[in-house]
Amino acid sequence: MMATGSMRIAILQPPAWLWETPSDSLARAVAVPRINFGDLMRAHLRQGTDLGIRSAEIMNSGRPLPNEIINKIVRDYLCQASLTAFLLDRHPLNVAQALALDELLHELDTPLDSVLRLHLPEQEVEGRVRHQSARRLCRNDSAHVYEPAVDTLDVDGACNVCGGELYQREDDKEKSIRSRFSSYEAMVEPMIRHYARQGLLVTVDAVGTPDEIASRALTALGQHQASM
Repeated sequence: MMATGSMRIAILQPPAWLWETPSDSLARAVAVPRINFGDLMRAHLRQGTDLGIRSAEIMNSGRPLPNEIINKIVRDYLCQASLTAFLLDRHPLNVAQALALDELLHELDTPLDSVLRLHLPEQEVEGRVRHQSARRLCRNDSAHVYEPAVDTLDVDGACNVCGGELYQREDDKEKSIRSRFSSYEAMVEPMIRHYARQGLLVTVDAVGTPDEIASRALTALGQHQASM
């Protein structure tokens, strides 16, 4: 049986969830802090640190953050936090970041126990593309969301709450969604090979609710730990 509260896990999850993700549920299930790279970066932006200022300049110019900055943000947090257990979410995102993370965790004597890969079968990907591309937001209030699978409109094209015009975000268009999935697959394949060579990779199907996926992952992680 897996000892919760003591594992160090990195999670590779596709861009398939809009709100709560399986990593939220899994962090609660294994009772470890969830470290989300986006949260780390936003903290630097709010605090106006050197890394935050440099990140803002790069992002404002429309360029992606380079590995150097991303790795420094992660290093800064992990060196200060002195965690013995954690779940890393949204990091690493490529092999260069994975190698830097390996080196950092070796320095801190806190190597990863497992790398969890959430795999979406092709049929599930198609369903998520259709679902997300059908959603619409209200121009008056983006918190008013229309989901055709569960909502019925009183007036076609108008928000049920306030009557505002419904529109589709660029990020919700089918081409954008498919592009994110394709980019993720191209990015994650070399990392799968990297962690498989180290005997760290655990793959589970990401079908169902976040809690169902987390439960399936918990079982697979326990089996992996028991086999080591």
